[in-house]
Amino acid sequence: MGRATARECVAPGLVVAPGEVLVATEIGDPARGLLPCPAAPLVGGLLHRRGLRVRYAPVPQSGDAAQSGSGAALFVTTTLHRDGTATAIGAAADNVDGLAMAAARGAVEEWSAVTGTRRLLGAASPWCPGARQALRAARQAAATGTVYVCGQLMASPQDCAELEKDGAVFVSSLSDIPNEATVLIPAHGAPPAVRAEAAERGLAVIDATCPLVAGVQAECRHFAERGDQVVMIGQDGLAVLPSIMGEAPGRAILAETRAGAGAVQVTDPRRVSYLLAPGVPVEDTAVATAALRSRFPALRGPDPDGFCYAASDRAETVRTMAASCDMVLVLGHEDDADTRHLTHLVRSSRAKANVIADPAEILPSWLVGTSAIGLAESTCAPPALAGQVTGALSGLGPLSVTRRVVSTEVTGRQPG
Repeated sequence: MGRATARECVAPGLVVAPGEVLVATEIGDPARGLLPCPAAPLVGGLLHRRGLRVRYAPVPQSGDAAQSGSGAALFVTTTLHRDGTATAIGAAADNVDGLAMAAARGAVEEWSAVTGTRRLLGAASPWCPGARQALRAARQAAATGTVYVCGQLMASPQDCAELEKDGAVFVSSLSDIPNEATVLIPAHGAPPAVRAEAAERGLAVIDATCPLVAGVQAECRHFAERGDQVVMIGQDGLAVLPSIMGEAPGRAILAETRAGAGAVQVTDPRRVSYLLAPGVPVEDTAVATAALRSRFPALRGPDPDGFCYAASDRAETVRTMAASCDMVLVLGHEDDADTRHLTHLVRSSRAKANVIADPAEILPSWLVGTSAIGLAESTCAPPALAGQVTGALSGLGPLSVTRRVVSTEVTGRQPG
């Protein structure tokens, strides 16, 4: 990946305004025909950061700069791919605008200098199967009429906005829903009191509760019915907590995962059970579980077959992927909690992490010396962003795209 020199051409008939740089989305090459320019967002982003006014457009024709004729100055390099096809990187400027021409040439050369063969490793979707199933149910319901989504739907802001356009209404409580309307219970479920009120008011309920959450709800109810106090090991603020702890009103206690269970107070130390909150990595609950067992030797716990491993698998997937990469692009926003969590996971595997919300934010310097790049999607990232980043990077040379997923499979109890 040595320093590349952009070839200067002329783009006959192309007009570029003074002070502007036109970034090519495709270029007509005399020998190869029309070449796509997938890396155009990368070139445009670099120019925009340098204060240039940027426009994206195709350049239908290009020719030798030495030939006479009017047209803009075009700077271009091409990259060959394994299948014999080629892509181009190009930018054009008015041929008497020296500053814009220098900027166009510089941007093309900087990106050309980091072309080469690479691997792109994608991590798993940020959404667990239960969340995806609930989103599908919401889409199906919205397609047939107005549906009220009671509580937080685990989906990207973009997916939620699309649902609202299709007729979904997001509410925080049943009091915001008219009688006999249709209400969807999201993946994190709802407490018994909410379900009872919905039935009382004649609401048509679409229950999209995750099966694993429903299983924990049933265990909580069972523990409470036999007279136990139930300690929920989790993190304050999780959307799933009210629906589970609501199964044991007055008998459920939250123990913060990282703070341990030293402060838990119970009425009868012989009648204590514990549960793990879905959405929390199972391994993060080990310290709190051990503390409870040491304090309450008669402690009864959940059926391990019903543990939710989605958060554990996602964290381990990101760590494993990052350990195989030179640099990881974390898709999201710096001020988002999930983005920060992913960044921490990447750096804990000793890989470089760069947060982006748009392909145009990628810098050429990040790719110097890289042969493997990772992608980690936060829950705030637009669903299309991973594909956009992949497409842009494909314009820098042959790109092998793979997906790495760590998955825990519960195979059931073994005889013994």
